[in-house]
Amino acid sequence: PSVISEKGLLVERAAHRLPTSIGRCCQSCHLVMSFRRLSRLAAPVSAGAVLLARAAAPPPELAECSYDVRRQGVSSGMHIELQKLRPREEQLRRKWEEDEAGFHKLPPRAWPPVQPKPEELPALQEAAAAADAPPQAQFDLATCLTFNNLDPVDGLRRYRELAKSGAGSLRQDAAVAVATVLLEGIGRDLEEESTAEGVSLLQEVAAAGHAQALYEVGVLHYLGSVPQLLAEDYGRAYACFEAAAAQQHMSANFMQAELLIEGMGVESDVAAAVPLLVAAAERGHRMARQYLRDFWDADAAQSGVAPGGSSMERARVFAQQLPQVPLGGSEHFAVFRGDGAQSSLAELLAEAASSDVVLLGECHDDPVAHHLEAFLLISLAAVRPEVVLSLEMFERDVQLVLDEYLAGAIREKDMLQDARPWTNYRSDYRPLVEFAKACRLPVVAANAPRRYVGAVGRRKEALQEDFAAVEAWPQQVAPFLPPLPLPAPSQVYMQHLMADPEVLGTAVGRTDPELVAEAGADLGREITARGSVGSPDLTEQSTTERRQGECPYLGVNGRDGLLAPVLLWDATMALSIARALQARPEALVVHVCGYFHCEKRVGIAEMLSAYAPQPPSTLVVAMYPEAECHAFRPQHEGAADFVILTDASLPRSYDHSPHEE
Repeated sequence: PSVISEKGLLVERAAHRLPTSIGRCCQSCHLVMSFRRLSRLAAPVSAGAVLLARAAAPPPELAECSYDVRRQGVSSGMHIELQKLRPREEQLRRKWEEDEAGFHKLPPRAWPPVQPKPEELPALQEAAAAADAPPQAQFDLATCLTFNNLDPVDGLRRYRELAKSGAGSLRQDAAVAVATVLLEGIGRDLEEESTAEGVSLLQEVAAAGHAQALYEVGVLHYLGSVPQLLAEDYGRAYACFEAAAAQQHMSANFMQAELLIEGMGVESDVAAAVPLLVAAAERGHRMARQYLRDFWDADAAQSGVAPGGSSMERARVFAQQLPQVPLGGSEHFAVFRGDGAQSSLAELLAEAASSDVVLLGECHDDPVAHHLEAFLLISLAAVRPEVVLSLEMFERDVQLVLDEYLAGAIREKDMLQDARPWTNYRSDYRPLVEFAKACRLPVVAANAPRRYVGAVGRRKEALQEDFAAVEAWPQQVAPFLPPLPLPAPSQVYMQHLMADPEVLGTAVGRTDPELVAEAGADLGREITARGSVGSPDLTEQSTTERRQGECPYLGVNGRDGLLAPVLLWDATMALSIARALQARPEALVVHVCGYFHCEKRVGIAEMLSAYAPQPPSTLVVAMYPEAECHAFRPQHEGAADFVILTDASLPRSYDHSPHEE
């Protein structure tokens, strides 16, 4: 630096538009750190030498994290933080690669946030000259003149006027801009007097909590480049970065993380740095993204999973971080065999792992059930090479949308818009889908589209013939629904259905043997007719009187009678599972549904045997919320292979109030 004049550097900077200001762009943090390392070898230097060091620093894509993660290893705290990102890792990596593809020039300055281009100058001049021009117009014009090197002298003049006469945040912005020009020597020679003025302005505005000023003061403390004005002090630097990062300042997020990683001015805590790196990376910080890539790769290697490993290898990484769930139960749940004998999650998992299909029947607003579903899915995916997640909560006609999301082709917001998820998707089922996405597990949209379910509930003839042969059904409907006639339900199945008042559209369940015989012979055609629209008892029943945990999927209301719709639901889900098994004969299909669809081994469990070439080995797990979850009740006997009673006193996971219907 001693052999290159400051003026010569300014000419070079103007020619190539090097973002030389401290922290002005996403690579500035690398420049800052490079100079800090350089300064260890030399005496304190002038502000001009700071610029020289920045210009001489290697490009950010060659930067390496000063924390040697491969040598020092990934701590358990780091691992936990990184695992939180695993569901999005593939998507983030792809996005970052796309962002940086063909990146041949330096990124723009990150501050001021609005960076007018040179060709915008005439319009900015006209706007600023208007009699009613807002102060912001003057600021934008000054920015265009200064940072495009069009007329930095006039730009500084305008900034000074705003710093004196402006108000609020704009006055503070103008003061920071003045300090930037003075400290960088934009359009002028660097002078000690100007440097002192710039530092003073930054300190004044930083004291008022301005994020950019805090960041700039933090960098000066970090570098120790003006020791006569601001001493090198990592503790103060960290405090400034922390305050600016709290205001979502991208570069401050990164620098706070860097100090935490290196233990400079604060106790080293790499795990605490990870969320800060994420915040910076999501705002486009290239070094933060590289740090995270390095951390992910080291974490995967340390866990024995190479990037891009198999689904089971990826699942094992998640399984290693599962909380210590008491396998025998806890204060919030207890596991029983179908006959009421005490059991455990360990026994359940052992049998599930050797099955073809596991049906997890839930009460849809049961938070304990949802946690257990995630635990069971992760645990099974860690021991079975192929696992398929099947969900009642998505309908067959959105399978393509779901596949596009799982492949990373579309954003989650687009998937949520087009896939019609349930009201409680985010709280209850998103963790399952995101885990499947991270581990590259297929997810089956298993249910019948609700518009067809509603039509079937209102029109009893809809299930009497093949869909393609019924005039009201276009042929394109066929891929979304099972072929007709549906498999004839057994007598046990019909008794189960008719015992539920909402199925028949009556207030009292019915088990009339004559009705059962009719149903077995003709899909309950007469039952549907007798218990459909017009049932006075159910017509008068209010929504709030319906049973707790009601399915948010309902495409018909209780007055219509739900026998035909339930048969269609069960048949469609059974067909979806059977086809998943046909596509992947060695896979374990884990299907999540309402307990009514699988308890007593009827419903889906019964219809599976009709659609699968060979009846699959099916394990049924039914989960019920109970006030006393450790006392097995006779009503649950025979409900499933395993019965899990959960704590009903816990707040429900969502409130399915009448207005949400």
